[in-house]
Amino acid sequence: MGGFEGADHVNGQRVALDMAASNGHLERLDEDHANAAARGIGVVRESIGWRLCEPSPGHFDLQRAVRIARSAERHGLQVVWTLMHYGTPPDVDLFDEALVPRFAAFAAAVARTIGQRSVRAPIYNLVNEIGFLAWAASATNLIHPYRGDPANAGETSSASGYALKRRLVRAVLAGVAAVRAVDPRARFLHIEPVVHVGTPRDRPDLAAQAQRVADYQWQAWDMIEGRIEAELGGSRDALDLVGVNHYHSGQWEVGTERRLRWHEQDPRRRPLSALLRAAWLRYRRPLILAETSHVGVGRADWLHDMASEVRAARRAGVPVDGLCLYPLVDRHDWNEPDHWHRSGLWDVAHPADPTAPLSRRLCIDYAAALARWQRILPEDSTTTETPMSHLIVFSHLRWAFVYQRPQHLMVRLGPHHPVLFIEEPVHLDPADGPARIDRIPKGPGVDVLVPRTPIAAGGFHDDQLPVLKPLLAEYLRSHAIDDYLVWFYTPMALPLLSELRPRAVVYDCMDELSAFKDAPRQLRQRETALMKAADLVFTGGPALYEAKRHLHPQVHCLPSSVDAAHFAPAGLAPTSDAAAEAERLQGALPGPRLGFFGVIDERLDTALVDALARARPGWQIVMIGPVVKIDPAQLPRHPNLHWLGMQPYPMLPHLMAGWDVCLMPFALNEATRFISPTKTLEYLAGDKPVVSTAVPDVVGLYGAVVRIASDHAGFIAACEAALAEPEDARARRREASRETVAQSSWDRAAQRVLEQIDAMTRSAARHAGEADASDAPHGVPVVKRTVRHVRHLVIGAGPTGLAAAYHLAQGTSAPAQTLLVERADTVGGWCRSVTQQGYTFDHAGHIMFSNDAYVLDMYERLLGDNVHWQNREAWVYSKNVYTRYPFQGSLYGLPPAVLKECLVGAIEARFGPIDSHQSAPPPTPPANFEEFIDRVWGKGIAKHFATPYNRKLWAVPLAEMETSWLGGRVPLPDLGQMIEGALEPTPAPMGPNARFGYPLRGGFQALMDGFLPLLECELSVRTSVLHVSPSRRTVRFDDGRSISFDALVSTMPLPQLVQACGDEAPADVQAAARGLRHVAVRCVNLGVRLPAGRERLTDKHWIYYPEETVFHRIFVQGNASPHNNPPGGFGLTCEITYGPSKPLPCDGEALTARAIADCRAVGILGPDDEIECANQVDMPCAYVIYDHARAANVACIRDWFASFGIVLAGRYSEWEYYNSDHAFIAGRRAAVQVQAALAPAAAAPAGALGGGGRAAAAR
Repeated sequence: MGGFEGADHVNGQRVALDMAASNGHLERLDEDHANAAARGIGVVRESIGWRLCEPSPGHFDLQRAVRIARSAERHGLQVVWTLMHYGTPPDVDLFDEALVPRFAAFAAAVARTIGQRSVRAPIYNLVNEIGFLAWAASATNLIHPYRGDPANAGETSSASGYALKRRLVRAVLAGVAAVRAVDPRARFLHIEPVVHVGTPRDRPDLAAQAQRVADYQWQAWDMIEGRIEAELGGSRDALDLVGVNHYHSGQWEVGTERRLRWHEQDPRRRPLSALLRAAWLRYRRPLILAETSHVGVGRADWLHDMASEVRAARRAGVPVDGLCLYPLVDRHDWNEPDHWHRSGLWDVAHPADPTAPLSRRLCIDYAAALARWQRILPEDSTTTETPMSHLIVFSHLRWAFVYQRPQHLMVRLGPHHPVLFIEEPVHLDPADGPARIDRIPKGPGVDVLVPRTPIAAGGFHDDQLPVLKPLLAEYLRSHAIDDYLVWFYTPMALPLLSELRPRAVVYDCMDELSAFKDAPRQLRQRETALMKAADLVFTGGPALYEAKRHLHPQVHCLPSSVDAAHFAPAGLAPTSDAAAEAERLQGALPGPRLGFFGVIDERLDTALVDALARARPGWQIVMIGPVVKIDPAQLPRHPNLHWLGMQPYPMLPHLMAGWDVCLMPFALNEATRFISPTKTLEYLAGDKPVVSTAVPDVVGLYGAVVRIASDHAGFIAACEAALAEPEDARARRREASRETVAQSSWDRAAQRVLEQIDAMTRSAARHAGEADASDAPHGVPVVKRTVRHVRHLVIGAGPTGLAAAYHLAQGTSAPAQTLLVERADTVGGWCRSVTQQGYTFDHAGHIMFSNDAYVLDMYERLLGDNVHWQNREAWVYSKNVYTRYPFQGSLYGLPPAVLKECLVGAIEARFGPIDSHQSAPPPTPPANFEEFIDRVWGKGIAKHFATPYNRKLWAVPLAEMETSWLGGRVPLPDLGQMIEGALEPTPAPMGPNARFGYPLRGGFQALMDGFLPLLECELSVRTSVLHVSPSRRTVRFDDGRSISFDALVSTMPLPQLVQACGDEAPADVQAAARGLRHVAVRCVNLGVRLPAGRERLTDKHWIYYPEETVFHRIFVQGNASPHNNPPGGFGLTCEITYGPSKPLPCDGEALTARAIADCRAVGILGPDDEIECANQVDMPCAYVIYDHARAANVACIRDWFASFGIVLAGRYSEWEYYNSDHAFIAGRRAAVQVQAALAPAAAAPAGALGGGGRAAAAR
């Protein structure tokens, strides 16, 4: 790791310092961060600067921090943030009590700004070097206005600034609390110098004094941990991470203050490894060397020494987790701005022109020392992680070219499989030495390798092979890389595979390269061979997948995705360098502006661009990108057409922000037939209207949110329409674009790749020898594809699909007549369970309850005696009290004012206003759910429960929902019962409606698993639907199989089913599917360790929370069945809904921490209850929303599928609010419907059932 100098105090000469600005770091953020990442530095220290960021009391300007964060994100760097680097706002005195609350407020503001940008838990160094700062302000004249040395007698280490140290520690502890309140994920690195103090050679009697001075170094850490000055509030929890600083000047004589000089090898010096060991033994907290460097020519030798000492400390059992070069970029002296220390990895070069910007000059020997220790130190780590297989990637695209699919995937795969990204060779003049491979680090886990050879032939030409093979072999040998996978972007590199022994071979076929201009003549032949050699194949969009899927048994469609945060307008800093450069490039152009970014080659319809510029001379057309394979002189030229060349990836969002319409003017030719442009989603993420030609994948994937044109006139007209877009249409388009963008991310794409690689490597041994591999390297069989036929195909093995398959297969002559497919690893759908550390958690709360004889019989058949029946305890928590559910019938215990509002509201809802001056409610039925709540329950119940709870649950405005779904789910109020329930406690419910069942063992999953021994059909798990053809009566799956069917029962969510039909679905059906809305649920599952003698956290089964908690309901897993808990433990599930209008407030560990904090706030957890395990399960499509368009949309979709005889069943295919008992009934009903449809036509030929769609139905 490395750090950028950021001191911001006022020096002893009353000059305000801003070190990050004075060395040009702020001006050259991208360059500095790119340089750091290229040198393999993945973590950087940056200073925010309290003095600089609070210009007036309580007003925080954190744009500097945002700029740094964005730049770091772009370059894959994690930042350790220093909040106070010695400086304070002008009105804050270090010796004033106001320091503590003022700093805490600043820390909270920083946490709010940084936390929302951080995927990983942010790390903060709240006050840098408390010990040094306390000493500097108390005993020296280094910091204005403090004069600890009024007589200028000289610095002395005999004083420690103890009083100020106490106040600074109080500020840090207040800051820790303030930050954790905002972002519970936050980690805290407390950095102090470690030093050694010796005695003059002639004064051994000063040993005790030397030890006393040396012990000052522990005071700040001791206070933070609560070892001393316990009244300050320190604790073990507060001392989170320990950072030690050590410089050559950190060892001296007591009394004389003379330094024990490192370069003179003073024998009295203490090794750094001993200082590190002392810190570790004292605190036993995660430890890093947080600052170290030397000056001038001694830098490389100093690093060799410090790294050797870190290595020695590790071998002695001290787990040093990092070493930070500080500073990375040189700094000038605090008091002498013309004196530069020459202490950085990069020196600052000063141009002759004083107005010109400062530049960087790498210290070569220092960099070489860094590279060496970057290779060596990780090998000595005390951690015992499983070694990761490398990923050797052969690419025809250079890393520094347009930032696209390869870069996005590899930077995300690198932390899991270190990437060697091998580019095509670069010609090397023989006079410059022998052939070599240059290594260019590109962030954590990614190294770009550039072969330099004397061979003139370009690309992975055959002439290059005799040089490349030994070069690569030597590189792998010298770096001890013998466990790897090989990944191809170009088949032209396939001959290099002959010298390699990979675990597996992956082909990412992102384009149909053979259709591109100047494609090598051997490319098709080599791709055929690569398909045989590959174990796993990915393709770009659906069009390319269709072209390749029959060529290999493991072809997976992996469409281009998006880094939405990078392009989102909300994330752009208008004062950034990138924004300024974008303004320089296009700011003078009048509007409207229409823009394009991407590669400018034969795929661009230059005639269309020409026609557009000619037809609308008032429009400014901005074209961004490198021109390749075509003659730039042949590009159309007009005053309003601006070719601005290739621009850096970080600048693209700023350029796009200045455009009114984004363009995709692709030619429709063989080169674009299979492309899946990454820019589509990038444009949409930028909230821009998009106009495209009719590229198949754009039409198929994004036709609903992109204007598509089939000719030049249509393209120009579409641009005009986009420019004239009304405000309401713009709002709808943006919402639809955001929903589309939200469905894709490069993170999820990379995760899918990792899952496929993992599955492939795990199954390799199992499949070895199962097929003749004589003509397929690595034992991979070449599978011939056929279309298999089944009588019944059931998609989805949730409760509905299981019930349907169970009934369809009963009595059939062969199990193969019915095929049940499920994309997950296990059956059950959202009725699945997960286990962790002996706890069982469901996907949200599920219970068994029904009055239907069939369902009760199924419960008995599926579970036998593995069932637990009990009386339900359902409660509401509000106003700091529990009341029984339903709320309106159990008001006892609520505050009197709330009781009055609820009862009066209910009476007025029934009989009209008590105040005769108010008008009676209209006699018409409620128009929406919001009106229903007010009119049926009354305004009091609406205010205190029904409205806030349902807003939390449904995550949409309640006026957008209708009421047909309510049925018997929502008990209606009876005034007599309400009054009784307000006057005295409501007794526990009695009778059959009061009881519910739950599997005794195995969670709710056990009910689903009960089907498995009863199914008389074929079950295929881990099988996802790629394409459905209702007319051809076929379904294609991601394992390469194609299945034809007589009857299809689908339990897939309707939007996904329609999408799988592609263009076969009519436009109105596609529009109806896009109109369906749903709510997602995130479950935070908590396993709680109970104190001795305590059996449970609560006696309740589920609790509704209408107020400020992040969750709307807690399902008490531990009470559903005692076997859901390990001995001494107790499980809870916190259910949290989210959607486009109600996003999750945070994610990952922060969401878990928020749920735990809210559980403590409402008392379900006590302050001392220990969380021993936690996990999350996500249900992206959980509750269907009954908006006013739902019924018509569902009918449109249902009727179209019905015209093909396809049966839609269950919650998500009928788009109904079904419970699990309803799901069983829906499954049986679907089976009966299929059997009835097939019975009359039993003698008909296969595939002749179900009509021919709408036309057939009309005949």
